[in-house]
Amino acid sequence: MLSVTSLNDILKSFYLDVAQKQINSGASPLYDMIEKSSVTVSGKNAIVPVYYGVSGGIQTSRDDAADLPEANPCLRATLEVPLRNVYGVIDITDKALRVNKNSAEGVIDLLGTEIQAMVNSARHNLNRMLWTIGDGVVGTVGDLTDHTSRIKYPVESTRLLSPGMVVDIYRGSVVVVAGVRIADVNHDDKVVTLTSMISASTPLQAGDKLYAYNSHADELCGIPYLFDIQSTSYYGANKSQFAGVKGTDRNLGQALTTEAMQDFLDLLETRSDSTPDLIVCDKKLRRDYIQYLQANRTNIDYLNLDGGFRTLSYNGIPLYGEKFCPEGEMYFLNTDNIKMVQLADWEWLEGNNGTILNRLDNKAGYQAVLVKYANYCATVPQTLGRLYGVTTA
Repeated sequence: MLSVTSLNDILKSFYLDVAQKQINSGASPLYDMIEKSSVTVSGKNAIVPVYYGVSGGIQTSRDDAADLPEANPCLRATLEVPLRNVYGVIDITDKALRVNKNSAEGVIDLLGTEIQAMVNSARHNLNRMLWTIGDGVVGTVGDLTDHTSRIKYPVESTRLLSPGMVVDIYRGSVVVVAGVRIADVNHDDKVVTLTSMISASTPLQAGDKLYAYNSHADELCGIPYLFDIQSTSYYGANKSQFAGVKGTDRNLGQALTTEAMQDFLDLLETRSDSTPDLIVCDKKLRRDYIQYLQANRTNIDYLNLDGGFRTLSYNGIPLYGEKFCPEGEMYFLNTDNIKMVQLADWEWLEGNNGTILNRLDNKAGYQAVLVKYANYCATVPQTLGRLYGVTTA
């Protein structure tokens, strides 16, 4: 019979390595390309140096006796990236363990099922956060004119919402409803169905914000954070003082064309002296791009990427449609310069006596927690480009 001690050993010696590998890949082409790397940490922040421009220590001379140039190294800034606490939790009831107490295979299958569900959710949410500014907002309540249901609500966008997600609903800085779960998401009508009714005493209003549960302003800061016009700094480095911590962006204000794409690509390459290796846009914009090529009788090229992903190609650069990407935006990325900075890879959170599977207080069950302290960061921000304000059909 497997004991809790034996299960702790299995979680540590077998499932940890499996969970690490599965969580760190498979969510999307970009997520797979991003390096997950340990960094220097000061307090609760990762310290990330940013170099930009060229060295000033290069000069020529016809005079053999001329003085050597001064070094004048590349311009630089230092980013202080806060490491967010990322948790993955599995619960197993005491009943489930007892039912399988005489079957080692049954217990291991039970653990495997719970861990796989947690792995899938972790990948989903880490990929989602890669396309947010880190504020935790996942939706906004829409127009409630003539609205009577207290379990179904219109939202302005469903791109960050999924069934099973638990959310807090805020009005300004005040929590209106905490810990409500989403049962279903209708992407066509932009309506979410909750698992329980909102109390009539705390009715929702248009403009109320849905936040990932218990994550108000505490999520990982994704690529859009670099281009956030509301922020004057990037991880503490002032954008007006350090030009190298600004991404390259342009408001297109019209429908997408290959000419507009090439013009922006030229700008990005000129500013950053770097060519992107991945282009990402929302799925609607990808469909518009395909229709544009078809209307102009242009061949549509495809590429196969590592991980089994199949994408379009623009001038040999993979072009991928990402469901979490902000609508009407196209990102030109040098993936070598995007990192998930972390204190270490995923580890089991251990109890005082070194146990991984710990009994829940006042409940007939056990819990195991995976933890990582991490955030996303652009190490050479100039090499990332955003073409926004793209109108769609």
